[in-house]
Amino acid sequence: MPPSSETSSAPLGVDGLAGQSQDASRLLAFLIDEQSETALRIGLLGMVNDVQIRRGDVRSAIRYLEKEPAPANLVVDVSGLSDPAGALDDLARVCPPYVTVFACGDQSDIGFYRLLVNQLGITEYIHKPLTRDNVARLLGSRISAGVSDPLADRGGRVIAVMGAGGGVGTTTITVALASQLADVTRGHVAILDLNLQFGATALALSLRPGPGLRIALEDPERADALFLDRVSIAVDDRLRLIAAEESLDAPPVITQSGLTRVLSLLRQRFNNIVVDVPAPPSEAMFSLIASARERVVVLGPDLASLRNTRSILQFVSRHTGSKRAITLLNRGGLPGGLAQALVEKGLEQKPDFIIPDYGRTMLRAFNLGKPAIQTSRPFQRAMAPLVQEVSGTQMESGSKTLINRLLRR
Repeated sequence: MPPSSETSSAPLGVDGLAGQSQDASRLLAFLIDEQSETALRIGLLGMVNDVQIRRGDVRSAIRYLEKEPAPANLVVDVSGLSDPAGALDDLARVCPPYVTVFACGDQSDIGFYRLLVNQLGITEYIHKPLTRDNVARLLGSRISAGVSDPLADRGGRVIAVMGAGGGVGTTTITVALASQLADVTRGHVAILDLNLQFGATALALSLRPGPGLRIALEDPERADALFLDRVSIAVDDRLRLIAAEESLDAPPVITQSGLTRVLSLLRQRFNNIVVDVPAPPSEAMFSLIASARERVVVLGPDLASLRNTRSILQFVSRHTGSKRAITLLNRGGLPGGLAQALVEKGLEQKPDFIIPDYGRTMLRAFNLGKPAIQTSRPFQRAMAPLVQEVSGTQMESGSKTLINRLLRR
């Protein structure tokens, strides 16, 4: 509901007194849960220099502003409140008009969004769960002047899955992620395997690709409107594979213009394009990695993976100005592998997600050509947090969460 008190101050987030803020990029957030805190902190890496996060909701922010100087940017959590609009109206009484205010919460009603943005002056409202992606797009792009999302144009989202070496399970993760994105979002998803000679996505799905992908990647002018119909293979009604099996006698030469053309065609037809990027990637793939909406780095519990993951993260930072990449430790707890403490020490950070070692279960599924995500419930459970992060989807209906949906069989 709109502010009703006659003594209410001006709407939140009104520009005009920005000069009173000592640092235009400073952000202070009051959040009630660790997941939102992590998403905010990582999503703003490289975009906002000074991010401070405190545990609490909008009422905590009110108490803070009653005693302390206001930041240039403020994020408040209104989850679980019986009257979030009233609480934001109370915030307006103590919040200076030059402060840019963002809110997040558990209400998804469009009327609630319009109330906050149009009548209470909130700059942006984000429905939970917060993810790195929606934080960067909806908050970071508004705070960091001159920084734009390279994939802000219309079209499907590109998710680059990069292995930190051969044998770390990149293909398994790629296929599982794409399959669950199609199931959870009910959108159309494509798997693009850029390893044209030794790619294994087709094997994992018991499919046989044709020669069309190589032609398009080498000569973009031959990738016409019928390209997808000729080279994509249906996995099911919402998932398709674009791959190749080229011989070693004539190595394919992927051109940047060819890859750009293929991605452009895919983004016109699919909501999500999950790309299996070979290790190491060729120079033609650099722009793909730099412009991907999400970058997932798959590593194993070994020294080579740690070294290569650090190199990939440095590459992402150099080419994008942001450290936004998801690290996934696959086969965690592998007998003979590095302990998690050593992995964290080698990465100088905790992996964002960990998939335990499921031993022969995964190999058996691959040899049968059946995605392990469909045959192993423990693997489904382990993948669920990554799928939620990439999809930004939590609730299906009522009290059913994404994990409930992933595990529903």
